Amino acid sequence: MSDRDWNRIATRCGIAAPIVALGAVVLATIVASPETFTWRGRALSDMGRYGAETFALFNGGLIVGGLLGLPFAWRLWQTSRGVVERVGVALLVVAVAGLIGVGVFFLDHTAVYLETERHFLAALTFFGVAPIAQWVYGTGQVLADDRRGGLVSIWLGIAHPIAWLGWLLYRAGSADPWAWFAVPEFVAALAFGGWILVVAVDRPSAVPGGPIPSR
Repeated sequence: MSDRDWNRIATRCGIAAPIVALGAVVLATIVASPETFTWRGRALSDMGRYGAETFALFNGGLIVGGLLGLPFAWRLWQTSRGVVERVGVALLVVAVAGLIGVGVFFLDHTAVYLETERHFLAALTFFGVAPIAQWVYGTGQVLADDRRGGLVSIWLGIAHPIAWLGWLLYRAGSADPWAWFAVPEFVAALAFGGWILVVAVDRPSAVPGGPIPSR
């Protein structure tokens, strides 16, 4: 198989990754029972809790989607146009590792394996690093004279803190401080997945055999 074929496959992995991960999450919200998940009363991770009917769907979707994102990160590294973009790609890999970790270290995983709970750390890694990856990579795009792509990356990254800030403002006056927690989680996941999809379509697929020139 030629380098061109590997590059094409890696780019397609970038397109498939958010579709698989977000598709699994959305489907899980549809099929989950009210005891497992409601937008008002539960976190998204409750659908991946050990013993839930959506356990395999939710966790499997995150793991497979995250694994599909790794070849795409390699492709992005190849086509990076400077140090800043490469730092953004490195942070992307950390965020994707956090996403995979959410599925691997599902809620109540200590009942199955490991004595130390790792779910919170994995979730914090994903939600904390994902917007930073978008900002850094977007800054690299701007420095490479790809202003349109850079602004898209940066603004999709800004969607993360806006969603969390909105939830915190609601939480301040709510009788239930954890109500609607799944909403900012989903917005953040959607902003990250949408960004991956945009970059996959816009950059590496344009020149499947080599680096992309600055615009």
